Amino acid sequence: MMRLRMTVIVMAAISVAPAAAWAACDGTPVASGSRTIAVDGSMRTFVIRVPSSSDGRTPAPVVFALHPFGTNAQYMASRAPIALTWREAVVIYPNGTPRAGTGPGFAWQGRSGELEDRDLRFFDAMMTWLATNACIDAKRVFVLGYSNGAGLAYLLACERADRLAGVAIVSGRMGCSPNRAKPIIMTHGVADATIGYDQAVEATRVWAAKNSCQGPPPPARSPGCVMATGCASSLTMCTHAGGHEYDSSFTGAAVEFFKSIGANSAR
Repeated sequence: MMRLRMTVIVMAAISVAPAAAWAACDGTPVASGSRTIAVDGSMRTFVIRVPSSSDGRTPAPVVFALHPFGTNAQYMASRAPIALTWREAVVIYPNGTPRAGTGPGFAWQGRSGELEDRDLRFFDAMMTWLATNACIDAKRVFVLGYSNGAGLAYLLACERADRLAGVAIVSGRMGCSPNRAKPIIMTHGVADATIGYDQAVEATRVWAAKNSCQGPPPPARSPGCVMATGCASSLTMCTHAGGHEYDSSFTGAAVEFFKSIGANSAR
């Protein structure tokens, strides 16, 4: 299992991002570890995992992995160890913040305008930090979200589509309407009692229409992934027999999906 170094704290005001002496693609790789940045006066944290092979000159793909309600970056890193299957990628594990009325656990917004759009702005701030401090490929930025994190991933696909190359959804509920096509892969358990399987089926209908597919992938009651056909932007629905848990096999499927998008965009 990969080890995340949590001891390095960097304070950076994103509203006025100064040019760092060791900034993007100058040959000095950014270090893995924990970062704290200021977002509209609030301090937000994320963990960054940088490939050990990074030379600080080759732009790397980026994957944001968003944790479910009540957990944190470390939990998501253990559930979705993306670096094990995509060693070239920079992986970002952000932390949500507590939400009034739901206890002390970290949470994300799921709709535009909710919670004063604090998490959309957090994403923008992280992107600004990466552009300033890391050698990344801005055309290969991806998001994977689980449960409450999937709600934010959907929202980013709707509200920040121009900054994302593709999105992966795990057991999510969509609370927005997409305004442009976007490659998307999702997985859902048929026995999910927290967010019903029908939520995923409905989401495929919405994205099939937006992605100009011939139709949504048919609902499956047996494990596996099905691609929609005739799409301008790809759409895949995966099904597993379980409930609301994270299907560990999906990490590899999502990475392969992201890689295929990156390969297509490079041609």
